[in-house]
Amino acid sequence: MSNPLHKALAALAACMLAGAVRAEDASAVEFSGSGFLSVVAGKVLGGTHDPATDLGYRCPCFISDYAQNSVYESGRVRLLPDSRLGLQGTAATQGGRYALTGQVVSRGSDQGRPELEWAYATAELNSEWTLQVGRKRLPLFISSEVQDVGYALPWVHLPPQLYGWEIVNYNGVNLSWRKPLGDWLATVNLLGGSETARDSDYWHIYNGKHSRTDARWRDIAGAEAKVTRDWFDLRLVYITSLTQNRIVSAGETEYSSPARQRIHGLSLNADDGRWVARAEFLYIDRRTDYGFDHAQLLAAGYRFGNWLPLLSYARYRQTVPAAPDTAEGHDTWSAVLRYEWSHSSALKVQLDWWRDRVAPAFGSMHGDARLISVAYDRVF
Repeated sequence: MSNPLHKALAALAACMLAGAVRAEDASAVEFSGSGFLSVVAGKVLGGTHDPATDLGYRCPCFISDYAQNSVYESGRVRLLPDSRLGLQGTAATQGGRYALTGQVVSRGSDQGRPELEWAYATAELNSEWTLQVGRKRLPLFISSEVQDVGYALPWVHLPPQLYGWEIVNYNGVNLSWRKPLGDWLATVNLLGGSETARDSDYWHIYNGKHSRTDARWRDIAGAEAKVTRDWFDLRLVYITSLTQNRIVSAGETEYSSPARQRIHGLSLNADDGRWVARAEFLYIDRRTDYGFDHAQLLAAGYRFGNWLPLLSYARYRQTVPAAPDTAEGHDTWSAVLRYEWSHSSALKVQLDWWRDRVAPAFGSMHGDARLISVAYDRVF
């Protein structure tokens, strides 16, 4: 937690809780904790790779999470890319009106180094409005808040064509409104902040396994709106920010000129206890940088007792008007079988088929790949 902004926000969050404790009763603070664990093994079954695009990875390889540099390289069975342990703690006043929450995650893809993912204070202003200040997950997708919690997901790993960008957290303020509207429950979140990812895991995949790139999103502002009824929900999101990078390993000391991006998202999710279906769409306007990003996910499954088989298709396409031959593109088909081991644990097996769709001059480690992975997920 070396970023000065992280420290300032954590201090502010602590002050908010301290003020609430003094206002109510210091002896009324309640502490709670929880955690999650995923033990995952995977093996690349084959694929294609152009040695001329080698970036230090042993390919053909499968990228399971761009944001965390989770890459299954060729050869032996790999245990680290998607294995992780997370611990979360909350200190709250009686009634839960004021709370302080923190979460630390240790990832195999990062050699087990613990990272602070959450650190925020919550104040319930009234029955409809809630204010949160600190470090949170950026709500780009419907599963953003739980994407580290394997047990909460049907997949061994989320489809990388959609879930995986250079910035996944932000440090700032979130104001949420929640209210029943007839048979529907409506939720609106307004957010603002910034984030700097030093030695970004994402950019290792593009600039080299042993490179170092710093990424920064400034002036983040956005809104998330969701309506839920029984087993169905619809979600819309809009986020804008300025983006900057610097390749430290190439000798760059200054960030690139700020470039505006506008992110648009649409998600539909249904789970009636038997059928499971999801559709997610993401469109990013980065015309002041290089062009446009388009990503989508379609998934459907059906439960048989404790078993859930699920099929999904994920697609990513990049549009670069000034240089169409350098555009990135790829698809992944996935077949998943999940078994509910207990009320707090699950076993999964997943087959992935990655198809390369990059333009001729894109030049990265992308290629076709096939991966089999198995996971034991648990919450506690």
